[in-house]
Amino acid sequence: MRISRPLLVLSATAAFTSLLVHPLSPGDWAVIFKVMSILLLAVVGFRLDRLLGAALTLSSFGDFLLGVRRLGKLDGESLFLLGLGSFLIAHLSYIMMFRKYRALIWWKPGRARVWGVLAILVAVSAMLGILSQSLGSMLIPVVAYSLVLSCMGISAMLADLGTPLAGFGALLFITSDAMIAISKFRHPFSHSERLIWITYYVAQFLILRGVDHRHSREQRTP
Repeated sequence: MRISRPLLVLSATAAFTSLLVHPLSPGDWAVIFKVMSILLLAVVGFRLDRLLGAALTLSSFGDFLLGVRRLGKLDGESLFLLGLGSFLIAHLSYIMMFRKYRALIWWKPGRARVWGVLAILVAVSAMLGILSQSLGSMLIPVVAYSLVLSCMGISAMLADLGTPLAGFGALLFITSDAMIAISKFRHPFSHSERLIWITYYVAQFLILRGVDHRHSREQRTP
């Protein structure tokens, strides 16, 4: 792997530190570890692809907005909407990036890719079905976000990166977001915050590794 190992180690350390300090922190200051861990991935991402770096930077901003309970005159609901918007733009950046790596015959995907696309459609549809009666005024924003999230996952499945890592990352991203939605709009479940963070961080890391594999493969090709 040609990407910076020290930056990845620092990122993983910050992510792990977040798991340790968040339950012990009564305030919002611990969110800095989440933001730092994704920003470090963004630094690596910019070296591979500007869209990848942009998506990770926007994700870190979304982490900040979702991780604080109040910011000036903005309350929790306003921050949640802004965070949702930040992640939506991040997913659009991912979609544009994956389109660059789309397989030449993308309309004839292999069996594994087809199953991946079906898994995404089923998971997102099931999530919206479970939450439909609980969303209230958030119905339209959540549906719009879910559609963009689905497109991001499908574009990852159809990308020709030479490895399924990004596809697995997209599935984990959807899993993490589904847990956030269920925890917020239905009821929190045991260890939800830790599970959400672990699946989310691993998702971002796998997408980064998938793109790195593609660039490494291109460098080896004469």
